[in-house]
Amino acid sequence: MENNSIINGAEIQNLITKFYYKNNHLCFQILLYLGVENTVPFKEFTDYTEYKKVYSELMDAKTNNQVVSIPQNNLVLTNMGLA
Repeated sequence: MENNSIINGAEIQNLITKFYYKNNHLCFQILLYLGVENTVPFKEFTDYTEYKKVYSELMDAKTNNQVVSIPQNNLVLTNMGLA
């Protein structure tokens, strides 16, 4: 069973995307900036479409102060079989 942390969207001051290569594939990691010295990794992706979908959902949650569940294990989501 996976334990998640819960925050309100208003706590997110900014969304940050880290771009990097892993095994010659471009990866995207969403980081939640919650304030000075408090940046939380959210999820990693190798599929740009999935990354963009989740990024948009997080922006909506931030704007509308919706509850956001932060996974403890931010697995790479992929359609290329990487893990």
